[in-house]
Amino acid sequence: MISLISRQKGLSLVELLIAMVLGLLLTVGALQMMLSSQTIYNTTDTLSRIQENGRFSLNFLAKGIRMAGHNSTEDKDADGKVFWDGACGASDPCTANGAGTDSDQIGVLMDPSDDNDCQGNNVGADKVIVNVYSVADLDNDQINSLYCQGYNLSTGAWYGNAQPLVDGIENMQILYGVSDPLANNSITSYISADDVGDWASIGAVRIGLLVNNGQVAGNGENETRNFNLLDSPTITTTDRHNKQAFTTTVTINNIIYQSQGSNQ
Repeated sequence: MISLISRQKGLSLVELLIAMVLGLLLTVGALQMMLSSQTIYNTTDTLSRIQENGRFSLNFLAKGIRMAGHNSTEDKDADGKVFWDGACGASDPCTANGAGTDSDQIGVLMDPSDDNDCQGNNVGADKVIVNVYSVADLDNDQINSLYCQGYNLSTGAWYGNAQPLVDGIENMQILYGVSDPLANNSITSYISADDVGDWASIGAVRIGLLVNNGQVAGNGENETRNFNLLDSPTITTTDRHNKQAFTTTVTINNIIYQSQGSNQ
């Protein structure tokens, strides 16, 4: 008996084309998923870095500012102040308001309890110093950073070169809370450094930071954005950086002692 069953020996042209189209669709779908995952990862990583930079910067600043005026009344050069308002040249420590939208600078006056400046340099026992915090791009890498540098008030010399604490700090604005010793040292107003008349009367500091991820911006189109940071005029940026504004208010632990000391 002769078998009529025949075996398939290949694919027809139509079947081949259908298989190629299905394979192509699966490949495109896989590529889209991979690109979407990469975009989500980059966005999440950028936002995490921004949050980290902002949090660490505020922590460094709050820790230093909170101790402003610690034992500074024991030094005749400090004159009961909690922030240093001396000359503000290119190589001088000072507390100053930046021109226009430029960043502010703050010089924290104190006798550090651990005998170290903000960089960890040993300053010796019973030394009143100025820890100067500023924002700059001293490395010329197109990334602004929060810098700190210790200053010897008695010798008029820096303890070392300015060192970056946190990268990605584009702008820093600061307001000073004026306290009234006749009203239980309550804060009556927040003013800029230019308007402070008595640096021994500051009871709190309000800080505003504009922060990015601290890395060189990747590919993409520039985007123009506006930010309002404390008392600064509107800050307009045109670049490819994601960024976020951070603010906090720090109470100075030694303001009651300073106010009483300055009235004696």
